[in-house]
Amino acid sequence: MRSRKFWILVAMLLSANGLFAQEVVLDAGGFESETTGEPPAQWQPFQRTTVPDVKVVEGGAASRHCVRGQRSNAGGLTALSRALSSPQQRVMIEFTFAYSPGNGRTLNVWTHEPGGTDASQLNLCIQGGALRQFDGRTRTWEEITRNIQPTLDAKNPVWHRLRAIVDGRGAGIDYWVSSPNSSTLPARPITRATYRTNLPIGSIDLVSGQRIATGAWYLVDDLMVTAGEAIPPPHDVDPLPAPFKLWTGPPIPQDVHAIPFVPGVQHRTIHQATADGYKFLHGAAIVHHDGVLYANWANSPTNENGPHETLQGRRSTDDGRTWSDIEVIGPGFPGDQRHSHGVLFVHNREVWTICSRFGIGTPGRRFPGLAGEAFVLDAETNRWASRGIVMENCWPYDEPVRMANGNWITGGQDRDGLPVVAISHGDDLTTWDSVFIPFDPRLKPSFAETPVWAEAAQAIAVIRGGGGVAWVSTSEDSGRTWATARPSNVPMPRAKAYLGKLSTGQLYLVSNIKNRDTLVVSVGRPGAPSLSRMWRVRHGKSVPPRFPGQAKSKQWSYPYGYEHDGKLYIVYSIGKEDCGLSVVPVTSLAP
Repeated sequence: MRSRKFWILVAMLLSANGLFAQEVVLDAGGFESETTGEPPAQWQPFQRTTVPDVKVVEGGAASRHCVRGQRSNAGGLTALSRALSSPQQRVMIEFTFAYSPGNGRTLNVWTHEPGGTDASQLNLCIQGGALRQFDGRTRTWEEITRNIQPTLDAKNPVWHRLRAIVDGRGAGIDYWVSSPNSSTLPARPITRATYRTNLPIGSIDLVSGQRIATGAWYLVDDLMVTAGEAIPPPHDVDPLPAPFKLWTGPPIPQDVHAIPFVPGVQHRTIHQATADGYKFLHGAAIVHHDGVLYANWANSPTNENGPHETLQGRRSTDDGRTWSDIEVIGPGFPGDQRHSHGVLFVHNREVWTICSRFGIGTPGRRFPGLAGEAFVLDAETNRWASRGIVMENCWPYDEPVRMANGNWITGGQDRDGLPVVAISHGDDLTTWDSVFIPFDPRLKPSFAETPVWAEAAQAIAVIRGGGGVAWVSTSEDSGRTWATARPSNVPMPRAKAYLGKLSTGQLYLVSNIKNRDTLVVSVGRPGAPSLSRMWRVRHGKSVPPRFPGQAKSKQWSYPYGYEHDGKLYIVYSIGKEDCGLSVVPVTSLAP
């Protein structure tokens, strides 16, 4: 890597040629004159009451010394700060860095205004395998590049060179980042939005507190900041995409009490947990065939997605007023693998369910070895028989929809909790392809459950994501490729929804709004690709869970819809213990 003297020489040459008339306002000197084991001189804690763990160590990029930062137990904004020689509007920041591996944050560098109590324009970190800038518009970490490499051998660091141009009044920051173990910067920058703007730039800060992961560390060397109006301004940041217009009706009331209840709704309970049975229930599905309603759900002894989870269900022959004894469909496994909830549908006059199974196999952030196993009701024995694994890396969530090309499509999430769809090979429902849906980083996926609906070759997916809204992606080629998911104008918390179409031609969405205390159904006009009316289905706190278990709380959640004989049947979890059913007359959902 090039030394501090090299970069100063570059600045001098550029200035001499009239390209940059710039002034060095911070020159760390490669930390050569600093004492090892101590914080570098002229640097002070960002907050006076904190004790950052940032010290000079041996082994710089092109010199004997560099700075090492790591986690400290001091709370708040813990960083070591160095003031510029004078406050500036536009600066070019350059330094060399190396970092340790890990999923948590391993590096954080920011700027702040003179006397400021928070970071300002530049707020840079390494987390999740990427170099990121915090976007003040969206309050999310936006990826700059993944072309960085952690250091596995601390005695032989993998160095990178970084340049950033920041303007106090600008909305964007230009970043140049070298490839690992190279000092050559790319010709073109990557532009990202600032954290805050319209602030003078007074200091640069090396973060050390609890935001840095336990055991993580970073190295910084050859730090230099130059300033001057002749430095080219950062490029304009790309504007945020407009929200997807999923809602085209009147303004949705902020107060959910102003949303009317759907007329004529009837509430029933399909199943209740008991002290001597399975005490966790979630992810119900429902279908009708030959005079019988079939409902099933995930049941586990105690905890959500826990060991020995199964797929169980009941049947009704009187329109859901009474239900049969419990039946086991996906029996689970004695070890780490388990069955869980899925979808119900009728194909070629056979009742199918495709449920998830996971726990062993290909590693995943959420569901290792995730697959979908099909069970089909045998007409002769009246028992469920496995057809084996039919999907890989997809947990299906809605009744499959037939597309114009003859394939069927269902939405889901993958083993990492990311949005996907599964597409059949025509009427062969034993083989499905999983297709990833790209998403804006603001989605912040945790469990990106995704229902879909398709008309001819067009498909729409509604995705659980961040920001308190439903996220939407669309496809124009029967689900083979998808537009990057973006936020919509329909409020929705982080909770699974259900998307479908009524026999009236109305698109409908059953979802939570604001939180899981309220379950609503929204519909559009016949043939319209959007929603325009909304009613409450359930509201208020559900009964509290009666048994201990992880992830339980008062809630009406994870709805699934099915229309039959002029009624929309909506099943859902009650407190993640019981299975509820609400029956809505389709005539009540007129636009």
